[in-house]
Amino acid sequence: MTHYPDLSPYIYDSAEKPMRNVGWLSREHAYPTGSAPEGLVDALAMLARDAVNVHRGMHFCDLCPDFRTAREHTSRGDVFIGSGEIRVTDSGGTTYASPAMIVHYVEHHGYLPPEEYCKAVLGAVQ
Repeated sequence: MTHYPDLSPYIYDSAEKPMRNVGWLSREHAYPTGSAPEGLVDALAMLARDAVNVHRGMHFCDLCPDFRTAREHTSRGDVFIGSGEIRVTDSGGTTYASPAMIVHYVEHHGYLPPEEYCKAVLGAVQ
């Protein structure tokens, strides 16, 4: 998958309005880790049910130790996270775009998204 630094301008695909990248990870680039806020993984999985910008094919996690493990993580329960994006807008009007795979990154690789993104995600599902 293409790597974009967190909070950089979204340029992966055309968009109707400006957005910020979050969670476009790659094994070649360091990423912040830590304990995710309570409920974040479930909130991300809920948002991934309605992924947008879904393309043909699927993405396998580049952070997993091998292909077999990565293949096992293209879904979380009945939610497919191997393609598409999660988009969420915060109370100030900033919209963030993330690969649906962010669910796996947070849950299994300890990725800690920016605080403002976490607040927007948690606020979107309440």
